[in-house]
Amino acid sequence: MALNSYSALKTSIANWLNRSDLTSEISEDFIVLTEKDFNSKLRIRKMVTTDSSFTVDAETVALPSGFLQVRDFYIVNGGVKYALKYITPAQMDQIKGGSSSGQPNTFTIIGDNFRFAPAPSSSYTATLNYYKEFDPLSDSNTTNYILSNHPAIYLYGSLYHAANFLGGVEPARLQQ
Repeated sequence: MALNSYSALKTSIANWLNRSDLTSEISEDFIVLTEKDFNSKLRIRKMVTTDSSFTVDAETVALPSGFLQVRDFYIVNGGVKYALKYITPAQMDQIKGGSSSGQPNTFTIIGDNFRFAPAPSSSYTATLNYYKEFDPLSDSNTTNYILSNHPAIYLYGSLYHAANFLGGVEPARLQQ
């Protein structure tokens, strides 16, 4: 069976498990947990997304949907690129004590927001290159880059989580 769609993947997992009673666990647990593993561990070029019109117009700005990690971030002002330097939230708190406003030159991430210093004195256009989550598989999104190009990773990851669910295999043995 070709692993070329969400439906084919679910069928293959059930076949490998030799079980027909785990339909909801396959789609709602095993595949979802595998995708969570991808998003927490993978950083490949197919995950890089560019937003060349990211607006920095407040001290805090929401992260883009599906954001995982910054690759590079800079403000374009008058045709010149000014790199934004990442600092920790603690460092941001220290410099914000006597802060002013102007063109931001540093950023941090707090929760689901970027925080900039100094606070923007006006609206700036930035380019944000970042790692974005792969779109999860579903009945309406039947494939993605990983399933199309590396289907065995989906199958193995799902079977790994199935083995943990079924409790019949020690997790240490699965990693051999």
